[in-house]
Order: sequence, then C-alpha cells, then structure tokens
Amino acid sequence: MRHISILDRMLDEASRLHSHVGPFLALGVKAGLRAIEVLGYDPFEMRARIMVPRVSTPYTCFADGVQYATGCTLGKLNIEIFEGGRLEAVFTLGSRRLVLRVRESILAELARSLNSMEEDARRIMRMSLTDLFEEELVEEPRPPPYPE
Repeated sequence: MRHISILDRMLDEASRLHSHVGPFLALGVKAGLRAIEVLGYDPFEMRARIMVPRVSTPYTCFADGVQYATGCTLGKLNIEIFEGGRLEAVFTLGSRRLVLRVRESILAELARSLNSMEEDARRIMRMSLTDLFEEELVEEPRPPPYPE
C-alpha cells in the first residue's frame, strides 16, 4: 500500500482543476494554504490579487493553485490577475493583508531544472514556506466603533 502525504493529495486534487501537476500550481497551493493559515478560511470574503511577470503560462498556473486552496474564484470575482512585476499574491480578509512573493531563487531554480514538472511540484509541496516566499503581513487600522 502506497502512502502519500496530505500535501501530495491536495496537489493531486488541485490538478483536477488545472489538468496537470506542475510547480507553479504547487506554488499557488502553498501560497493559498498559507493565506488561510494566517487570515482564516472565508472563500466569500477573502480577496486574492495575483501579480505575474507576464499573463502567460506557467505564471498563470499559480492562480489556479490559489483558487483551489482558498476558494477565491473568478466566478465570485474575488480573485484578479495583473501583469507586471514579480510573481506574488496579495490576500485580504477584513483588516488584514498578507503579501507572499515567490523568491527569485525558486523561479531561477525552476527555470534551470531538468526534473519533470511533477517532480518539481512535489518537491515544492515539501519545501518550507520561508524557502518559497517572502512574506509581509499588514494589519490595517480599524476605524473607531463610534465617532470621537
């Protein structure tokens, strides 16, 4: 009997949405899981802004991983993709905002990898969040409950 980790199982499930297993899908799943770990799970109120260097594959595959993990979807209009800059996701829920930027070293490593996409994806699922992302959490000040 073959045992697989819960992260491998999640990646396999995400691939049903995306149609294959790849490293950018895995990065999106990991980013989405971190977002719900920090901000909480609310697929209706959470918003996700995805920034990609170019609106093309493999970068846009990241968005499918985010959609799978967070429940933010194009149909609910609570996920958006923008072109320009680094590969990153900005998650907002209530007064809190989490920014996750994929480390340039990871992108460079993927660009020169000779492994299969699936091998790279499964390796990413096992990597630590600090190795994958630069993280910034911002707490927006809340207005007072009544005028002062």
